[in-house]
Amino acid sequence: MAVAAEMGILSPWRDAGTITDQQAREHAERLELRAGAESEIAIREEYVGLLGVAPGERVLDVGCGSGAATRALAKRVAPNGRVTGVDPSGALLKITRELVDQAGLGSLIELKEGDCRALPFADGSFDAVLAATALSHIPDPDRALAEMVRVTRPGGRVGIFDVDGDMTLFAHPDRVLTRRIVTSYSDLGWVNGLYVRELPGRLAALGVVNVKAKAFMPLEAGGYYANRAERSAEAAAAAGAITPDELAGWIKTLREQIAAKRFLGGQAHLFVWGTRQAA
Repeated sequence: MAVAAEMGILSPWRDAGTITDQQAREHAERLELRAGAESEIAIREEYVGLLGVAPGERVLDVGCGSGAATRALAKRVAPNGRVTGVDPSGALLKITRELVDQAGLGSLIELKEGDCRALPFADGSFDAVLAATALSHIPDPDRALAEMVRVTRPGGRVGIFDVDGDMTLFAHPDRVLTRRIVTSYSDLGWVNGLYVRELPGRLAALGVVNVKAKAFMPLEAGGYYANRAERSAEAAAAAGAITPDELAGWIKTLREQIAAKRFLGGQAHLFVWGTRQAA
C-alpha cells in the first residue's frame, strides 16, 4: 500500500505548473468529460447557487483548470460582474481561454497564472472565492485556504467543493478487491484525499462564520467514472496494492459490467462554505 510520503504521487495536479502543452490538452479533455455529465452540471449549478453569486460581483475561481466552474460563475455575475480564474499551469490556461471564448464569455472572465498558496491579489479583492476540486491535490492546502479567506472581502463568501477520496463508488462484484483499489487510489490520486472533512473547522479557525456543508454524489453508468475505475485499478497494481493477475481479472469483469449496463460509478464530494467575518 502507499505510504504517507507518497500521498498524491499520481495526481496530475500536484505539480500542475510543469505540465506540457500535450499533457494540458489531455487533462483538459478529461476535466471537460467529467464536467459535461448531466449530474455534474446539476451539482455545479447548485453549489454556485449556494455560494450566493449574484450579478455584478467580483468572483475568484482558485485552481480553475479548464474553466467549467469559471464559466458557470461568469453566467451568474453577468452582465457587469467579473470572474478571475487562477491556475498554476500556463499551458492549461491557453486551453481554458479557448473554451471561455467558445462559450462567448470572454468579456466576463480574466485568467491569471498563479499559485493558490500565494494569490497575486490584494486583501479583500473579491465578493466570493471558490475552489473546486483543487485543494485536495496541492501540498500545504492550509496556506491556500488562508489565502482564499484573505482575498475575500469582509462579509464576502468562501466556498470549497472537493472530493472525499475514500468515498468512491464502483459497482463491481468483487467487493474485497474493489475496496483495496479504492483505498489505494485515495492515497495515490490525491495529495489530501480526506482534507475536505476538515474544512468546516479550518474555515471557522480563519474567521469564517455561518459555515455549512452539503454532500453531493455525481453518478454515471459509464463515461468519466468508468475510465476512472480502470485508472484506479492500474494505479493500485503499480503501487503493489493488488497483483497483476488481480488487476487483469478485475478489469475484465469491470468491462463486462459496463457492456451489460450494470456499472455505476461516482465520487462523494462536499461543498463547504461560509462568510468572512466583517471587521
